[in-house]
Amino acid sequence: MNHRAIFIIESGKALHLVRQHISERRRVAQQNGAMSAEIGATEISTSRDDGTVMSVRFGDKHHPDFTKPGRYGSRPKKRTEWAMRFEAQEGYDNPAYVIAQEFSIPLSVSYSLPDGGKGWECLGIPLRECGFLFFSAVGPYAMWVPDIPAVIADFEARGCAVDESLKSFSLSFVGCRRIEEEEWEILVAQHKLAEKRAVRVAQGGSCT
Repeated sequence: MNHRAIFIIESGKALHLVRQHISERRRVAQQNGAMSAEIGATEISTSRDDGTVMSVRFGDKHHPDFTKPGRYGSRPKKRTEWAMRFEAQEGYDNPAYVIAQEFSIPLSVSYSLPDGGKGWECLGIPLRECGFLFFSAVGPYAMWVPDIPAVIADFEARGCAVDESLKSFSLSFVGCRRIEEEEWEILVAQHKLAEKRAVRVAQGGSCT
């Protein structure tokens, strides 16, 4: 189930959180770049959870402390210095958990079936139930969360009953304004168009 609601972030706690997340992503990216250069890797694969380096790929010169390349690249051999350094990496906090914790957002639903049975479902893609959207460090910013009213309506349409705790959740956040998915897509398209026009002007062309 993947009902989600998007909110433009304008002020308040959400604005602080998204700026903090962007700063942490930048720190982790710099950390990863330095590690990649030191290893001599030509490519890195990072964790979808916290952005840390999970595996690497080498060009012509393979690092002796790393395993032979597999489907996902090479990892440090056990009991090497690089194994300890990979383990000691400090990533960023997963935004799904940060948003859910700060705003008390349910990430799963328990329900009762018409025949008396019971069930449980995750509200969205694991590790991606909530998240931030942004073009750059200066915004605009948005966040997505599970659309709880839509989830409830979906289950009730199937004759299921959901927990009362889910029904009591209010899908509103101070400093945030809900928009439709299409509105965010328009903002993305406008941003890309502005970038293309800026490149054209920089190259001496017309912006019309």
